[in-house]
Amino acid sequence: MTQTLRIDPEFKAQIPPLTQEERKQLEENILAEGELLAPILVWNGAIVDGHNRYEILQSHPEIPCSVRNLELETRDEVLVWICKHQLGRRNLTPEQKKFLMGKQYDAEKQADGFHGNQHTRPVPSADAQNEHQQTAEKTCERIARENHISASAVRRAALFAAGVDLAEELCPGIRQRVLSGDLKAPDALFERLAKAGPEEYAVLLEQIKNPQSRSKPAAKQKLFQTEKSSSSEPMLAPHQGESKLVPEEASSLYSQLADASTAMQERWSTIFKQMPTLLTDSKQRKAIQAILEKHLAYLASLGFDLSSVMTESKGEQSA
Repeated sequence: MTQTLRIDPEFKAQIPPLTQEERKQLEENILAEGELLAPILVWNGAIVDGHNRYEILQSHPEIPCSVRNLELETRDEVLVWICKHQLGRRNLTPEQKKFLMGKQYDAEKQADGFHGNQHTRPVPSADAQNEHQQTAEKTCERIARENHISASAVRRAALFAAGVDLAEELCPGIRQRVLSGDLKAPDALFERLAKAGPEEYAVLLEQIKNPQSRSKPAAKQKLFQTEKSSSSEPMLAPHQGESKLVPEEASSLYSQLADASTAMQERWSTIFKQMPTLLTDSKQRKAIQAILEKHLAYLASLGFDLSSVMTESKGEQSA
């Protein structure tokens, strides 16, 4: 290896690390071939894709370093490329996928609004700001379609990613624990951290690092509800006391469930448009019916009254 390449911390941070087994297998493959089968991709001398291959070559200088330059104009375009490339991997954790989608959305917004650096960029007019906002919305919707989720889920992914990055600044090493799934903290905490002021950082970071401690108040609330239900007084309906009786992140969880439902509907609609016979062919409809029955059985097992839902739905359609 004769070339010296630069490691850009931000570029590298977007790339999920390999497991020990994956890295070992990659090194064995490189040694067996005696060369890199895929070149290391660089931009302005910085590695964009191939950090692990480059690190392996450091220990095996006899193997030539194959490099290819990416023809991209801006740093934000490079970040978009990295995120989209990594989202194509199949072994991502849910946290990694959400982080990459959020980073892609943010980078694309920055790239769309780029017209020079911070010193040469003109102050945008009201019309330009409105146009940029519309472009951002279109970008959000496109990323949502590409990943079969809702647009609001993409916007929350951007907040999640910003919160994870800020947590990493405050506590180096925590990003890897979160994205690998080793540290399970509610998404709402990262969203709050992204929007919080410096005076709130310490409290939120402690809650992220010790998510178990946040479950205790909720447990007390559940006990309170149980005790009250055994008394002669009627218990309030969940929606009436919701703001006091559920954790702060409940609203975010509701949104995530709604997003999942919307994404399912959008995905099914896309499939039906691509293959209309799924709705017209009796055998294919029977197969889909079986899929739906499994889904409905799952919801019924959770205690939901599906008969009332279907009745309300029919009433709305006939109105």
